[in-house]
Amino acid sequence: MLEVVGLLELGRKSSVHVGIGCPNEIAGAIGVKLSEMKSDIRLVVYKDDGHLLGDLQNGEIGAAVRGTLSSSSTMKGIRDTFALSDVKRAALLENSSGKPFLLAPVGIDEGRDYESRLALARAALGYFSDMNWRLRVGILSKGRVEDVHRGLEIMSSIEDGHRMARELVKDGHDVQHYSILIEDAVRECDLVIAPDGISGNLIFRTLHFIGGCRAYGAPVVNLHKVVFVDTSRAKVDFTDSVLLAAGLAIARRKSLPRFERP
Repeated sequence: MLEVVGLLELGRKSSVHVGIGCPNEIAGAIGVKLSEMKSDIRLVVYKDDGHLLGDLQNGEIGAAVRGTLSSSSTMKGIRDTFALSDVKRAALLENSSGKPFLLAPVGIDEGRDYESRLALARAALGYFSDMNWRLRVGILSKGRVEDVHRGLEIMSSIEDGHRMARELVKDGHDVQHYSILIEDAVRECDLVIAPDGISGNLIFRTLHFIGGCRAYGAPVVNLHKVVFVDTSRAKVDFTDSVLLAAGLAIARRKSLPRFERP
């Protein structure tokens, strides 16, 4: 399960140097909130992604948050700096009932085919298993099982959902194909895999900007030696993303078994 409360508390209690790309006034507001929380996190402000990623790679900072930096430039920078073929992200959300869950893919150019979605699911599961978190996975597709004859795209998506669930079960994970029933997947699962990046991005934006889901940020789950949390530039307050980044830096460094809820 996702122990988000404990993870954020772990970050709050840390003295991790967290880099963030944002204007000084936004960083100042974050600093005030961290001070009010009695947190010792050291916030380092950057104006460009090259400097931010260089310091992350060199160990000058313990974790990084994109903040308001350009998504396309920063994602390219991550690929180049850390020699990745692609950037795999899983967005951490919390619904109105306080239930946290991960959603992926969330980039419009991500998860375009079955293999890339399977690789993303495996990367996310591996990333959090390093912290001894066992996640229940919900796979989504573009229709109910009985809708399989309502078009080739729907049929292919449903078949892919069945196939992915079988593959992840073989890997030893707790997985169910929920077809189009996202409401059940979010209620019952820790990691929800959308049918593709476009639908995942629409789901994210609908839940966060219209539905009121809290969005903490999206850790890059195929980075293993450093922590980078991606964020939407439309996000008003990045304090929880900074806490998330610091908590991940400590948890992944120490491989803590589980965090107790306050």
